[in-house]
Amino acid sequence: MRDAARDPAALELLRVQRARLADRMRLPWWYLTGVAILWALVFAGPFSSRYLPRGVPTWPILVAAVAVACLLQWGLSRATGIKLPFRNLRYRRGRPVGIAILVVALAASETEFLLIRHGLLVAAIVVAAVGVVAEMACLHAALRVTRRELRAGGGAA
Repeated sequence: MRDAARDPAALELLRVQRARLADRMRLPWWYLTGVAILWALVFAGPFSSRYLPRGVPTWPILVAAVAVACLLQWGLSRATGIKLPFRNLRYRRGRPVGIAILVVALAASETEFLLIRHGLLVAAIVVAAVGVVAEMACLHAALRVTRRELRAGGGAA
């Protein structure tokens, strides 16, 4: 058996195949829709503090959201072969995207909470919608990081 690491033609073929795979990586419509709905639920949290009766628990919504997130990840890896891992902030290449996701989530939630507290419901809804759009942009940025890592020969696939 020949050593593929020393064969320039085999390495070039591998590089071309990884580049083609990176070019084909697309998220299905149902995954994007599901993630957008999950972020909408996250940003609906501040509304529950003001508009739900005091005795209504919110933990069932959280449990359902986590279950749907797990199903979306499982469905994505099953249907497309793409596994977008959860990466913590120690992952150097994805750190800016991870920080952006956290900043958007915290900023939108706190802004909504303050707007609702001051009776500016329409402004809070607009902030929630902008937050969902920003989080979806962060998801696409995370996919771009994964594509870039795949092209560079990393273990993103």
